[in-house]
Amino acid sequence: MPMPALPPVTLLVVDDHNLFRRGLVALLGQDPGLKVVGEAGDAAQAMRLAPALRPDVILLDNHLPGVTGVDAIRGLREVSPSSRVLMLTVSEDAQDLSMALRNGAQGYLLKTIDGDLLAQAIRRAAQGEPVVSPELMGKLVAAFQSQGAPSAASPATPLPRLSRISSVS
Repeated sequence: MPMPALPPVTLLVVDDHNLFRRGLVALLGQDPGLKVVGEAGDAAQAMRLAPALRPDVILLDNHLPGVTGVDAIRGLREVSPSSRVLMLTVSEDAQDLSMALRNGAQGYLLKTIDGDLLAQAIRRAAQGEPVVSPELMGKLVAAFQSQGAPSAASPATPLPRLSRISSVS
């Protein structure tokens, strides 16, 4: 007896560049395991749509008008707590990467990613697995190391948390 097909991962795509957003929606729409349920051109529109749509994954650009994606993550997670937020941006800035993860993003991907790898990363993020573009792993490690020596109040070793972060391969 064949296994029943899993329902597709639902997505809300948030990007202010209309042409890029539409192209991304068309690309993702070709994958039967993904379903775009909404699109937004800025964080405010995403905040209005997310509670009703309750997407599995919110694909979020960082450079948005009004509020950056990094700053919108906490609000999006509050209005749609079951959604995972996955950054998809051109920003290779270590501070953006660090803040996105601190604010609750499930991952951080660069827009240079191949379409098939993006689809895989979205599915992994929907399952709760952290995903980070391989090009950014050095910056992630440097940001982690720059936090200094652990204090008495911090866990004995943060490595189990760090080792769970995987790159898209």
